[in-house]
Amino acid sequence: KALPNIVFQPRGSDFKAPHFVQYVQKILEDRYGIAAVEQGGLTVTTTLDLSLQEKAQNIVSEEIAKVEKQHITNGASVVVNPETGEILAMVGSKDFNAKDYDGQVNVTTSLRQPGSSFKPFTYVTGFKKGYTPATLLMDVPTTFPGGVGQPDYTPVNYDGKYRGPIQVRYALANSINVTAVKMLALAGIKDVLQTATDMGITTLPPTKETLSRVGLSLTLGGGEVKLLDMTTAYSAFVNKGFRVEPIAILKVTDVNGKVLEENKPQKGKQVLSEENAFLIDNILSDNNARKDVFGVNSNLNIPGKNVMVKTGTTNDKRDNWTMGGNSNAMVGVWVGNNDNSPMLNVASGVSGASPIWRRILLEAISGKPNVNFEKPENVVEVSVDAVSGFAAHDGFLARNELFAKGTEPGNDYVHVLLKICKSENKLASPGDVAGNNYDNKEYFIFKEENPPGVLAWLGGQGDARYHPPTEYCGTINPLSIDFVNPTDRSQQSNSFTIKVNPQSTSEVTQVELVVDNVSKGYFDLQHGNVFPITLSDGVHVLKAIAKDSGGHQVDKAITVGVNVPWDYASPTPTPGI
Repeated sequence: KALPNIVFQPRGSDFKAPHFVQYVQKILEDRYGIAAVEQGGLTVTTTLDLSLQEKAQNIVSEEIAKVEKQHITNGASVVVNPETGEILAMVGSKDFNAKDYDGQVNVTTSLRQPGSSFKPFTYVTGFKKGYTPATLLMDVPTTFPGGVGQPDYTPVNYDGKYRGPIQVRYALANSINVTAVKMLALAGIKDVLQTATDMGITTLPPTKETLSRVGLSLTLGGGEVKLLDMTTAYSAFVNKGFRVEPIAILKVTDVNGKVLEENKPQKGKQVLSEENAFLIDNILSDNNARKDVFGVNSNLNIPGKNVMVKTGTTNDKRDNWTMGGNSNAMVGVWVGNNDNSPMLNVASGVSGASPIWRRILLEAISGKPNVNFEKPENVVEVSVDAVSGFAAHDGFLARNELFAKGTEPGNDYVHVLLKICKSENKLASPGDVAGNNYDNKEYFIFKEENPPGVLAWLGGQGDARYHPPTEYCGTINPLSIDFVNPTDRSQQSNSFTIKVNPQSTSEVTQVELVVDNVSKGYFDLQHGNVFPITLSDGVHVLKAIAKDSGGHQVDKAITVGVNVPWDYASPTPTPGI
């Protein structure tokens, strides 16, 4: 539905969709001049759905009235068509005519901090770089170095809890702060700013000036944005990665009926791959994934509807957001106070912006068919270890996860079976393994770039699996070596390649080849532990002598025949001939 004719009235007048009307008026004044707008008799066809606009305005007003005792005095909302960017509703405040907090300020175009609603830009940038919904991050108290002239940064989680190992799906769905900062550090602040800008955030370009004032707190909402920008930027998540521009005007004609402009809203360039946009959708519509923090019956869950949604609250409780929708409608909501004073109490997913978001979204998608987030062809489902996120193995608890093709997980080095020697609770050496003196036991091996926090967390874990042994059983030489090719007592041609398999609890530093008590040089340990050689016909003794960084040495000898059997005996010459 369009608002076909707009008559501009003075501030304070009682007219419909006042913030939207003023938004359109400013656009027209910039294009045609103030005189043409005020006196030119322009007829303007807009994108506004007046019925939805009025419902959204009433919802904002009603819900803010319920929470004013919590010192939440204002709210704003934007609804856009995520396929085209058309603005369907724009509620700039709870009451345009309110005097107590300047209701004529249009908060949808004002600068506010987005809190955790900025996190999807961080994680989708990580996906661009090969991180996945199963990437393991450590949610432990962590201090990040501040860099030159900057203080160190120690983020805290919204609920004050730390969960240890957590995969990206659950870190994003539950809005864990520590892991979001870690993903930002991995993805890079400049690249995250570039992603946000590409998607439609106009206030945080990846310039030196921006980089000088934002740091790792960016992913927790440390940079100011506009609600209108956020709503259109989120649209790319539900429209296969295409950017849309906010559109308010469809057509303008002058007093003589001449068409001055006519806009046909359309998608812009693709700024996210379809796969990465889908993965963010899939995580943020996964009610089970977010239940640890939000529970299963929060305002974010709309039974029977596929809807992605993300909340955001600044640490000082000055801004509270809920953003989300599907391809039918994208809804952005903010609540707070125009004077930037903190709210007394707000709980994301329960109070604040989320009840408003839920009610407006239900109005916006009413009567429209349910949307399925269709899995792109290049997204595959893989069974992963429930703890580590690597490929499932050894019968450990597993779950299914989605990956863009090419980013599927490899072998697990976190959740492992270690060979433990039977005589003592230590790692079995290669010799112990060769002698079958070991048992397989389950352990977790966590490592990270910032080890103090991880080590401190591990120290508080009573489960023995979190404390794998690091020392080896000392009864047998921890260094061993075997011939892979050729095998003992085999027959070879004149030219062949010798391959050995050295193993040690320390780094193997060299393996020397001795043939018939004469040194022939050293094996190439960087490229397969191999040594090409040519030998004369006859029987030869091959010896490999290995050394490791721990000062250990071991050797292994085999006998081979070259163009003769290994036990061939040369004929004894007849005397006198």
